[in-house]
Amino acid sequence: MKKPVQQTFSFEIDPPEEKETHRPTQMMEVVVQKSFVGKSQRDFKKLVHQIDEKKQILRQWQEYKLRHRQRVMDEILPLQRDIHSAQREMVLFIHDILRPEGRKPPGLRLGKVQQRKLTYVLLNLSNGLLDEAPEDQELEGIHDEYSAMSREETQTLEEKQDRLIFEELFGVDLSDYDGEGDLMHFAHQKIHQQKQADEEKRAERHQKKKAAKSAKQNSEEKPSLSKKEQEVQEASLSVKEVYRKLASTLHPDREKDPVERVRKTEIMQKVNQAYADNDLLTLLNLQLEIEQIDSDHILMLPEERLKIYIRVLRSQLGELEQEIQGELRAFLDMRPYFGALTPERIEREFDAEVEHLKGILFQIRRDLKEFNDPSMLRQWLKELPAHGNFFE
Repeated sequence: MKKPVQQTFSFEIDPPEEKETHRPTQMMEVVVQKSFVGKSQRDFKKLVHQIDEKKQILRQWQEYKLRHRQRVMDEILPLQRDIHSAQREMVLFIHDILRPEGRKPPGLRLGKVQQRKLTYVLLNLSNGLLDEAPEDQELEGIHDEYSAMSREETQTLEEKQDRLIFEELFGVDLSDYDGEGDLMHFAHQKIHQQKQADEEKRAERHQKKKAAKSAKQNSEEKPSLSKKEQEVQEASLSVKEVYRKLASTLHPDREKDPVERVRKTEIMQKVNQAYADNDLLTLLNLQLEIEQIDSDHILMLPEERLKIYIRVLRSQLGELEQEIQGELRAFLDMRPYFGALTPERIEREFDAEVEHLKGILFQIRRDLKEFNDPSMLRQWLKELPAHGNFFE
């Protein structure tokens, strides 16, 4: 019998969405067609290329995640449930063999060493199963019948040891941990609370110093913005300016034609979403779409305005890269990957994991059948070590 390696899949259970075909944005087509000569224009063109590429990569990973999640639901989870059920059946089978009044294969006689080995197998299996299903009281009762310490006592002792280790490691008091939830998560919460309290104290001291300095200066002069703050403000105003121009043209309430009002309402929803996401490129694309600007617009922009647009696009590019990393993190949380992570690689390893789980299930079911033959069971016990892990 081999013990399955459990994987944790953190995806929500939703049906996969239909895949949309990617096509270049209008701004992308414009920058491909136009010749950009100045540095700022070339930087703008490069950023449009990069953002379009990153959006496509993000979309591909989002679509793949949905397909992968569906495979987990259809293939991995049923296999894990079947393995759990087969292992539970094995625990009950061994329990019957070990107890005097239990049902045994005809003619089975076991010595003390063989009984001890079966007890180790039962405890190993039941511990793993109870980690997955701690509410299984029948299984917990069987475990406690053969274990020197009850499952509850073992967990209490382990929690106490872990708490002392974490207190020493993180320097926080965890004596109020009530055993509910993950201890590591609880420790991180305590650390965060401590840091937050320290920051509040520092902020309070800083505020008092600032108030004292302000009172001393007794000046109503507004402090000038730093260069970075000024750039952020200019970028925000530029995005807002494009948004307002679009909103002024597209406002549905100003449209008398019912068909055109529906069209403008749909476009305005995209405008509102892009503005909420600080997505300048989409706003510019929408301006091209409704012919509010033409293909020469970027060529005609003043240098300072173009530089502001470039800062906004760089920020947007950074956010897209973080979103892509967030999608990849869902797969990295399942298992560590080394080197380039691609859907093809994940699929290959997924297929291998499915075959691995099928092999485990087949082995357990075969053992359950063969162990009804006393000679087969004795032979299997003979090959087992007296101690250690029997499932590798």
